[in-house]
Amino acid sequence: MKKKVLCMILGITMTAALAGCSGKTDHTDSTGKTETQEESLAAEKAEPLGKYNEPVTLTAVRYQPDGMEFAEGESIDNNVWSRAYADDLNIKLDYLWTTPQSQYAQKLNASIVTEVPDLMWVDAGQLKRMVEDDMLADLTDVYDAYKSDFTDKVLHDDGGSAMESATFDGKLYGLPHIQSGYGSAEVLWIRTDWLEKLNLEEPKNMDDVLKIARAFANEDPDGNGEKDTYGLAVNKGIVAKNNLPYAVLDGFFNGYHAYPTIWIKDKDGKLAYGGVQPEMKEALSELQALYKEGVIDMEFGVKDAAKVSEDVNSGKTGMLYGYFWNSGNGWLQDGVVSNPDAKWQAYQVMSVDEEPAKVMAPFATTYYTVVSKECKNPEAAVKMYNLVLEKNFGETAEPSVYNVDKDNVAIFNYAYTYGEPPMKNLDAQKKVTAALKSKDTSPLNVEEKGYYDNCESYLNGDMNSWGSYMMYGPDSGLAVINEYVANDNVLVDQYFGAPTDGMAEKNATLEKLQLETFSKIITGNADISEFDNFVKNWENLGGSTITEEVNEWLANR
Repeated sequence: MKKKVLCMILGITMTAALAGCSGKTDHTDSTGKTETQEESLAAEKAEPLGKYNEPVTLTAVRYQPDGMEFAEGESIDNNVWSRAYADDLNIKLDYLWTTPQSQYAQKLNASIVTEVPDLMWVDAGQLKRMVEDDMLADLTDVYDAYKSDFTDKVLHDDGGSAMESATFDGKLYGLPHIQSGYGSAEVLWIRTDWLEKLNLEEPKNMDDVLKIARAFANEDPDGNGEKDTYGLAVNKGIVAKNNLPYAVLDGFFNGYHAYPTIWIKDKDGKLAYGGVQPEMKEALSELQALYKEGVIDMEFGVKDAAKVSEDVNSGKTGMLYGYFWNSGNGWLQDGVVSNPDAKWQAYQVMSVDEEPAKVMAPFATTYYTVVSKECKNPEAAVKMYNLVLEKNFGETAEPSVYNVDKDNVAIFNYAYTYGEPPMKNLDAQKKVTAALKSKDTSPLNVEEKGYYDNCESYLNGDMNSWGSYMMYGPDSGLAVINEYVANDNVLVDQYFGAPTDGMAEKNATLEKLQLETFSKIITGNADISEFDNFVKNWENLGGSTITEEVNEWLANR
């Protein structure tokens, strides 16, 4: 209530500080005529990328991702995207502050008590609280008036879940930074040169996977006469949520129809947390056996993804679960360049029984652009989103200018409101593969043509392009994910609302409990029966409360 009262006071007193904002619903156009917001919307409805007659300045805050790079003389205030907003839309962003991502949430929560910017990035929890505190502009009408057809398509390509997550009581309060959850579906990477060396067939089920893992650990696949290899790489985080998604076990669990980090629907149609379901127990029991036999590195519990990658690239491990881009620079690519005899192939996650494995994927939208309710030009946020999507992925896209440049600098990080078509990479794989076969590149956009060129480069002998070929080529990681999607074998997190009160209070404790318990079971420091105790503790420490909350959300959708 204090925050709500303060925001009302701020709305009256801060017009000088908040450039471009006003508490009034009427405003004066460049001719001096006073228009209501509805009249203004109607006048500009056909111009989703229309340039303002007069400059519009919006105050904003944001985080800067770790490792963000700028060309000499440029900055967050002066770069290709700030110039595009000014030149194409006549919009200038006035940053009140920026901060590293790790400090952003805390700084935003403190900052908005004294100064509410026009534009902010918020996570789902902050979005919910700011809606409840009546701090945000209702974007329903301005979105309908200013959205481009392409923007609307992109923001609904996931079936509408992203937009639904930003909607409260039928009103839209945020623009989702939409991504592809499908891109986080895991694949199984296997060294096929080791398969050939040991006369092993490609896997068709989980039994084959276990057989291969044991053979890689026990039958000297590197031919050095020593027992110094492992069958399955694992990093200390165990699942992708706890570490970089390389050598994690989400896909292994999925093979047992177990889903350790997402909410699923039970037989009664209610939401249940996958990490406490009975299917987890069988998978953990098998992992314990693999560890005891030396198939998994005894020191995995102290190795992060980067350290495991070093072991893999030095020829110590021949199989891992991970993402489609694990073939790229810094990961499998490095080992293949240093040892061209190492041949890796992506496979589908294999099932323990006759039922195909469903591979889990997260709800991919984690941030939203929101607009202060005092902002005079809330439609500017929609126009900026239209511009970002068009210049990156639309018919007039220039990805080498606005997305990633020739030096692999992530220029897209400079944009304010950013999202990606959820099916972008999957569609690119299909189109690139077709072009490799037909040699006709005319259907490819600029970004896809870049992937095609990399694939051709690899086929002509450039091992530095192997990683790209294994992402976008005919037998790539994305080809595997396209098979998942075609066969409806991706299971997306069924809860995509804001963090509940129970989650905010207890999630950190529950996630720590889960990681510690799973680690102890896998390493044999706890009997498999400890899983039953974990389930009880999870429920008692807040899991039951959270389950009630997410099912209340489900009932009210």
